Amino acid sequence: MKKNIVNRLKEKIMPANRIFVSKNLAISTQISHILEKKGWSQNDLAKKMCKEPSEVSKLMSGLHNITLMSIANIESALEEDIITTPLEAAEKYNKTKYVYLKVSANTNYNSECFKPSQEASYKSVSKKTVA
Repeated sequence: MKKNIVNRLKEKIMPANRIFVSKNLAISTQISHILEKKGWSQNDLAKKMCKEPSEVSKLMSGLHNITLMSIANIESALEEDIITTPLEAAEKYNKTKYVYLKVSANTNYNSECFKPSQEASYKSVSKKTVA
């Protein structure tokens, strides 16, 4: 019975609302990641933005309607991008050029030309068992 009620309620949620919550949570997660990387708390971010900690907490909840101006203020305070459009990402990250090399080995060497060093020494490696 409970499952049917939950499923009916889920079906009534508009797709745009699902996307809204998903994007807000993704932005909040990105901000949290940057804060952690910088060793900052939400209070540190609030101070840098000249905002009350409660306002930053509301923005970070993932359910508040974050405006583009709020995102710009946060990015300015963090000195990092929070969101990147697909076009920006392609321009920023697709700069790597790959070069493919074909390598072949000739095993038909002349034994007179190839003489391994007589002084080569080999170290024996003992195996350690870790419990």
